[in-house]
Amino acid sequence: MSFEELYSEIKSRLNILDLVSQYVKLKRVGKNYVGLCPFHSERTPSFTVSPDRGIFKCFGCGVAGDVITFYMKIKGLDFKQAILDLAERCGISVDESLFAQKRKEKTLAELNYKVARFYHAQLLRSEEAEKARAYLKERGISEETVRDFMLGYASSNGRILSSLLRVDAKEIKQAEELGLIRRVEDGGYIDLFRDRVMIPIFNEAGECVGFAGRTLDPKGEPKYLNSPDSQIFKKSEILYGLFQTKKQIKQKGKAYIVEGYFDLLTLWQRGLDNVVATCGTALTERHVAKLKNLAEDITLLFDGDEAGRKATLRAISLFIAQGILPNCVVLPYGEDPDSFFRSKGEVEGPPDAILASFTFNALEFIQKEYQEKVLSKPKSAFEELVELFKSCRDPFLKKRLISFLATLFDIPSQEVAKALSTGIERDEVSEEYRETVEEGLCSHPYRIIAQYLVNYPKEAQTLKEAGLLEILDDSSPYTEFIRTLLSAYDAGVDPQEILDPFFQEIYSDLFFSPPFEDERSAFEQILHFIMKERARLKIERIKECLEKGEVSFEKGNIEQYLYQIKHTLRLKSCKIT
Repeated sequence: MSFEELYSEIKSRLNILDLVSQYVKLKRVGKNYVGLCPFHSERTPSFTVSPDRGIFKCFGCGVAGDVITFYMKIKGLDFKQAILDLAERCGISVDESLFAQKRKEKTLAELNYKVARFYHAQLLRSEEAEKARAYLKERGISEETVRDFMLGYASSNGRILSSLLRVDAKEIKQAEELGLIRRVEDGGYIDLFRDRVMIPIFNEAGECVGFAGRTLDPKGEPKYLNSPDSQIFKKSEILYGLFQTKKQIKQKGKAYIVEGYFDLLTLWQRGLDNVVATCGTALTERHVAKLKNLAEDITLLFDGDEAGRKATLRAISLFIAQGILPNCVVLPYGEDPDSFFRSKGEVEGPPDAILASFTFNALEFIQKEYQEKVLSKPKSAFEELVELFKSCRDPFLKKRLISFLATLFDIPSQEVAKALSTGIERDEVSEEYRETVEEGLCSHPYRIIAQYLVNYPKEAQTLKEAGLLEILDDSSPYTEFIRTLLSAYDAGVDPQEILDPFFQEIYSDLFFSPPFEDERSAFEQILHFIMKERARLKIERIKECLEKGEVSFEKGNIEQYLYQIKHTLRLKSCKIT
């Protein structure tokens, strides 16, 4: 059975109402059911489930999707893992090859957990571990935190772990694959971690996937040693502490991000329980995407030095690409979250209250960081900030960024929009036009078109023939959705059977959106919009040809170009209601 067939089979067997009811108390309202959203904190129910369509949407935080999307988000799993878990849950027989990798990953994680328990026991009972216990006490780590995060100790004896695993040849091979041990010249094995405080790293499902070891030797290098990347451990994807803090992040709809393991442990002890840390690497796009599924209120809490500020700027760019403008904490120079809070007494209040006076939104942070450079080297500063912002695809956020840069550098917003665009000539023409669209078809015309197509599939062919596919803007998050939806209609495929969680999330969101007051009027206005866009694009092509000298300047051609331009300018804006 392929994944496509498995996807369809799960959706046919698994009732979304039955699954959601295990996590949300639902009450029937008409054909639908409502309850308090499990993905953000609320007092008035805004989470809605449609059993007939097999979809859900929260009108508070905007999360939406089908039964598989819900399971992915509630469990914090990727698409493949969610499919396989639900297949087992439904009792669906699956091709052994689909589970082979999953079984191997589970075996490797179980071995890591066995090793984590061994290190933990060493920390609690070994005489040699006294220096590790003293080190943790000195850093203010409580016994409760040691247990909560299963901290451990790796002996300075470099063969103690390999000796423990030697009795099982399979485990020795797996430990070598995980990087816990390595073969040496004498044919034996030596442990990777020696004389270190051990920090086991769990994925969001609670599986032990790797380790970080903090040296106890003041001159030891590296200070932190991480497990090498393996089949189950990828630093670019794993967030330390997410297993322990995921529930709190969901409930509060807010997450703090730090860069150090002990930063997280110290904050956890002080009561900041919605925090995660990167695992010895810079924040990545995959980290950001994972957090976005849990919360959109993000606070970057990095070190208060130049490196920390650079990391903050880079992280801002990653979140902007996902349509999120994070908050940024600016700690005193030389402080990190661990040292900062260890210097604070309990009487000073909870961590979030203490951090409030040090917290700025991302644009305030950028203005503060660039205030001198804007005056001394404005061109260089502008280019750097354009590079920082150019990944933005969210139309609302992009408009805000344009306004910010225009004010900061005292230049026209049109010039900023031009610089932020990859196609300068196109955006120079289209910026004014897009402002007209915002007055009519709303600030995101492609969302309106997508919503119309979801509600009235019978008109899809007419809109295609009118040129819809020709005018789609690849910078819009709805463009790929529209293309996929039209292809499904052409092939006679039910859109709910499309094997793409991102598509299903948008589809469910649009399905629950309020209907158009006048279907015919909306249809005519969309046709008018398509006509305007096609004319605008044609003018842009003419302009490009003229600038490149690829056309003749004979009187007849010039009159034709002028006619097309005038015809476009006469087109009036429209409004979908």
